[in-house]
Amino acid sequence: MKKQLSLLVYLIGTSCVLGQIRYETVRDNPDFIPFLNINLQYFDTDVSLRTIDAINFNASVWGNFEPVNGLGVDFRIRRSYLTMGQLAYDDHMHFQNYEVGAYYKIGGGTVRKPTKVVLEADQYDDYYENVRVYTSTSIVIPALRRRDFLVRGGFYNLASPIDIEELEDDFGQSPFTESLGRARNTGLYGGIALRSITNVFVNTEQFGYQFNSHATLVYFDALITGTRIYDPWAPEMDLSDQAKDAIGSLPIGFRFGMSGFQIEQKKYTNKKFGMSYNFEAGYRNYMGWYISGGLGLTILKWNKND
Repeated sequence: MKKQLSLLVYLIGTSCVLGQIRYETVRDNPDFIPFLNINLQYFDTDVSLRTIDAINFNASVWGNFEPVNGLGVDFRIRRSYLTMGQLAYDDHMHFQNYEVGAYYKIGGGTVRKPTKVVLEADQYDDYYENVRVYTSTSIVIPALRRRDFLVRGGFYNLASPIDIEELEDDFGQSPFTESLGRARNTGLYGGIALRSITNVFVNTEQFGYQFNSHATLVYFDALITGTRIYDPWAPEMDLSDQAKDAIGSLPIGFRFGMSGFQIEQKKYTNKKFGMSYNFEAGYRNYMGWYISGGLGLTILKWNKND
């Protein structure tokens, strides 16, 4: 008997690095001030490993403002449009995160590194093999890479649903109205970061004008916060002491993350927007271990000393 099979489409990526191609470097300049950079992250996910109700799907805006070379302000605003807690409860279960701080450059420099420049990218469907194939053609050229070593710190505020199975009243029931609480961490973050900037443009006879222009930020922060745990349906009922005794916590939180964003202006790239991303993992006081991240767009790129 013939079986009906569902055909799966596999995504196959291939790349070709060209070593023998004539090119001209028309611009290689990472040494400018990223005066204002704003990113819109339209799909941001924050996952608490403690409870499924604290899996949050968010929209976020983040970026930096650097009026003086090496001294600037960074910020991030996140707000959920859906949490798993909302599926069983109501709108009390939203997630929110606000951060604003400053950074200062303590060192760094510019080095010449082998740099990949994508010349062409394409895709096609192979219906005989039932696969979709992605291809790219690139060259590796020497280009300048700027590295800035930063110290940073600022204000930190985050609120999220929390499920505390260990917390019971005298009758063995959860003291929360709907068996689900809300935790808010408020305090300071502080740490170190490494910012890298690549900004090279080439011209080739076969592929025309192409470029590699982006920045990455790798950071590690300590999170020194106070925690309030309460019933979102009765916010005047503070259950912080009982909840903290029940679940325990490390003395401070911490996080490790990486962000990427576009930095060159449209007059050089002919692109108004570009892809950005942020991924992060760490530990929050009393909320526990977490991972978060997502993709977005760089919607504003404004540089000085260009």
